[in-house]
Amino acid sequence: MSRIKDTQEDYINKQIEKRLSQVLSEKKTALSFEHELSNAKYSPDGIKDKNDRLNFYVEFKKKLKRMSCKTWRDFGREPKTTGFETIPFKQFTKNMQASLKATNIVSPDSKLDVIRVTAQYRVIGKYLAGVYYILAYDIDFSAYRH
Repeated sequence: MSRIKDTQEDYINKQIEKRLSQVLSEKKTALSFEHELSNAKYSPDGIKDKNDRLNFYVEFKKKLKRMSCKTWRDFGREPKTTGFETIPFKQFTKNMQASLKATNIVSPDSKLDVIRVTAQYRVIGKYLAGVYYILAYDIDFSAYRH
């Protein structure tokens, strides 16, 4: 008798997980800066040229607006130049790995989602449960092996 209940419970749990996954995939992308690194090396504030820094912020705002109007799935279907690419944690430099581990949402088996803001600047983050957590910025191609 308990075997039947376990099977029914498993079935119900799978249906709940399936529905939650479906709801999250249909939800527009939310953004969070909660785990953003404060290290200037991985921050837009590290962009030395004032005009380049201003350009970064203008393009970053445009990218965030576009992202937040789409589901993560739709955003991921775009080419990496306008969408994102997924990079394994081990491809990041040792310094970046140490900084990312301190956020407590990244582990050595994680994959991170990198968004190109411009040809030379990228945002590094992690998508979890409907939220894209912005963690760091690659402002000089030194955060991971390109």
